[in-house]
Amino acid sequence: MATFQLGLRARSLSGSALLAFMTLGAVHAQEPSTEGALRIATGPATGVYTLLFRDLQKICGKAVNLVQVPSKGGLENLNILSASEADLGFAQIDLMQKMGRDGDQNIQELQAVMSLHSNLLHVITKKSGSLVGQKVLLGNDVPGTGTTKVISKFSELRGMAVALVSSAQVMGPMLEKQLGYGMTFLQADTEEAAIALLKKNQVQAVFTTGGWPYPAVTRLEADSGLQLAEFDLKPSMPLKMTKRNYPKLDAYNWPFLASTNLLLTRPFKATGERGKMVTALQRCVSKNLDELREGTYHAAWKEVRDPSDTLGVALFAPSDERLAKSARTASGKWQ
Repeated sequence: MATFQLGLRARSLSGSALLAFMTLGAVHAQEPSTEGALRIATGPATGVYTLLFRDLQKICGKAVNLVQVPSKGGLENLNILSASEADLGFAQIDLMQKMGRDGDQNIQELQAVMSLHSNLLHVITKKSGSLVGQKVLLGNDVPGTGTTKVISKFSELRGMAVALVSSAQVMGPMLEKQLGYGMTFLQADTEEAAIALLKKNQVQAVFTTGGWPYPAVTRLEADSGLQLAEFDLKPSMPLKMTKRNYPKLDAYNWPFLASTNLLLTRPFKATGERGKMVTALQRCVSKNLDELREGTYHAAWKEVRDPSDTLGVALFAPSDERLAKSARTASGKWQ
């Protein structure tokens, strides 16, 4: 009997090992090869950057092989590009300029493949208001202390605590430096984690940035107890003001602070293999821009008017200068 059990166990282990080998092989078979491909740093699985990448892959995948490099968003994308862990990546222009000014030479040298849609600063607060100024004794909140403050406008955030998600982790301190509001910040990995801090009264607002419609905000229901605070200040360049709708949160023609997104590339030689691939992607988007705007693609493409207007960031130059001329109209815009 002992011999039989040993033989059965040995055969079982052999079968398990074979199954593991087959599973591992299947996983590797599903992973896209990065050889001969442009690696593009995107963002979370449901984020707008990822959705735009899928559109690019659908439209331009035959012209140039594209492989996604998932990330947490624009802030991480810049670090990924700096470390040469991707070839291209999505990021806000203000974020790229700030990190470049702060001394990252690799980020300073990034070039724009094209300008894209705008990211909106979504300021999420509690409809019923947040408790402010509550006293703490021996680590516990003192009942009956503090006041409830409803925050419906950005200008009402003076002295407030704010949870920052992804690119807002840079934008928030930038705004505080400009405004001197005395805001304090906590970092959160996700919108869900930031909203949990808001509901526990550990912060009075959440800052998160993303293209419209932003999935993390569209998921919020009317009965969530949350609202959007309007941006009621005059922005300075390269930031701007725009209006959008989030019906479930009763936000119509709502004013948002906005920052233009760029698809950025490392400074490849235009005549090199990767430089030619970047040129091929530029050519493909130029050729198919109307289809991206008018077809069944993400709404962010409707915002793209002139992909070559990169707001002062150096535009990656095609290897064929005749292409550079034919890609623009007399006014300097792409066709």
